[in-house]
Amino acid sequence: MTDLKSGLSRRTVIKGAAWSVPVIAVAAASPMAAASTTPNSVGSLVESSPNVKDTVLSASSSRVESCFPANNFSAPFNLIATITYDNSDPAFSLAGSTVTSAGGVWTVASRSATSVTLTATQTVTCYVGITGFELAYNAGSAVPPLNSLTLNISGVSTDGTLKIDGLVSALDGGPVVGPKVHDA
Repeated sequence: MTDLKSGLSRRTVIKGAAWSVPVIAVAAASPMAAASTTPNSVGSLVESSPNVKDTVLSASSSRVESCFPANNFSAPFNLIATITYDNSDPAFSLAGSTVTSAGGVWTVASRSATSVTLTATQTVTCYVGITGFELAYNAGSAVPPLNSLTLNISGVSTDGTLKIDGLVSALDGGPVVGPKVHDA
């Protein structure tokens, strides 16, 4: 039925309402898309002296070295350290691993026979070493086979704008792997 006073039909009103819904949905989605950001990489942490031994792994002074001159930053980061074992000798295990670090910065988030995850929140500054840790493992008689352990540390700034890509060895530019030789 047509409304003679206004010149609008029910059909015209419904068509107009149908077209307005997608416009509202698009307008509502745009601010959310604009608010999401992808963190900018500050590079990798570099471990200057990877020290993976038969009973302990030391990550002593990893630092971001690729930041000068483009990004001289200092920001709090949520860091994750992952130690993985390739399980090449089932007699060796990471299940009983414990961590020590200055000020108790690093804590064990999870552990199993083949992996340990540590977490920390600390300020990371361009070209300054992070607070490191020592991971003690396997108090038994078995030792990790050569090159069977891998260490990685990565993180994202607490505000979500910066990220650390991972950990590399200053000695060979690759991931930190060990032990390279067995303790004497």
